[in-house]
Amino acid sequence: MRDLFEYRRQLDAHRTALAMETAGPMVDALITAAPGWSDDQLEDDFCVRFGVTMTQYESRELEDHVNPDDLVRAVLSVLDGRLRESEGSGSGLTMVQRLLAVVAGVLPAPLSESAQDLVAEHLDADVARRVARGRMVTGPARWARNSYGTRWAVVAPFTSADGADRWYLWDVDTCGYEVVTVHSGFHLSAEAALAAWQQAVGPSAAEAALTPADDTETIDALLAGELEDTRLGGGSQAQYAEFLRTRRLGSTVRQAAGRARGRTLVRLSADTAAERFARRLRQIGLHDRPAGDESDEGPAGAGELAAEMAGSWGPQECPSLYPYCSPHKVAAAVSHLRDFYKDDFAAELVAVLPEWIRFLAEHTGMTAELTERCLTYASGELQFPGLLDEREEPNPMARVTE
Repeated sequence: MRDLFEYRRQLDAHRTALAMETAGPMVDALITAAPGWSDDQLEDDFCVRFGVTMTQYESRELEDHVNPDDLVRAVLSVLDGRLRESEGSGSGLTMVQRLLAVVAGVLPAPLSESAQDLVAEHLDADVARRVARGRMVTGPARWARNSYGTRWAVVAPFTSADGADRWYLWDVDTCGYEVVTVHSGFHLSAEAALAAWQQAVGPSAAEAALTPADDTETIDALLAGELEDTRLGGGSQAQYAEFLRTRRLGSTVRQAAGRARGRTLVRLSADTAAERFARRLRQIGLHDRPAGDESDEGPAGAGELAAEMAGSWGPQECPSLYPYCSPHKVAAAVSHLRDFYKDDFAAELVAVLPEWIRFLAEHTGMTAELTERCLTYASGELQFPGLLDEREEPNPMARVTE
């Protein structure tokens, strides 16, 4: 254990040193550019540079991977040093203070706490309050979803430096075990954000329209709002560029939506789905094992198949997102079942997957045409485009066309 702890200490020190090597040039470049830019432009460039740097870390050996929080703390440490240098020399202090305010205003919790002491020490009280508040949402969030109900666009207007609203888009994919924002960023209008999302999602989003985001339990699930303890990996440069901002702004939208809670979407929990699907399997001729039979021999019973199928379907933490189905979600489920379970049991689960799709379609009211498209991928013989990365492995961060 002592050797393990020592290795971990050395690894953390190594990654901290790597982060500091990158943070210095990043901060200096931003300070140099600051006089000609608005705060919005400075924030955008910081996010872009953050994304470039994180992508470079991802391409290195595992020991050279730097976590987002390590890079943020390195940037704050460099900013602290530059502020003290400027205070001592009396030159360039305003630009460094501006940059600190911009960077601190982007950070989500709990990383925002890392900047609190620095902000309190180097910025006046009014600016510190503005930083703590961050961008303010100026109107209610709106959303749209594709025809399958598995891919969401959430948009909300935020304040900007020049006074005009900036509309932020979250492109959220619910086809995996976890809800994932596969793309995000600012747009000039809600309509421009929707059009960009429709183009990325493809035909299943062609008829989607923005409506008030009136189910705040679902908003909470779609917009994580907080910095995860661990990231899924496989993120693109564009995803890492918004890694901090998308969580900070998501938290702001969630807090605003929380003041007017609603529950308007179709819901189904995993436990209820397992119970109902087991009854359905019994109706079509699948039976349960005899009482007391705990052997692994012979086919699984209806209750066991239903419980495992329901438990393998996601996202389980949000009943309003759980029951929906798409070709992408079906293909991802087949991949999971075959990777997670032994071959014989996985084959039994895949065999009842078509019935599971029909069961969900009846619950959500999915059309026969869309149901048939989902059934096309139920056997796993047809590979869904974009599901696998260059290593032929599933990438939960992939922005696929539905």
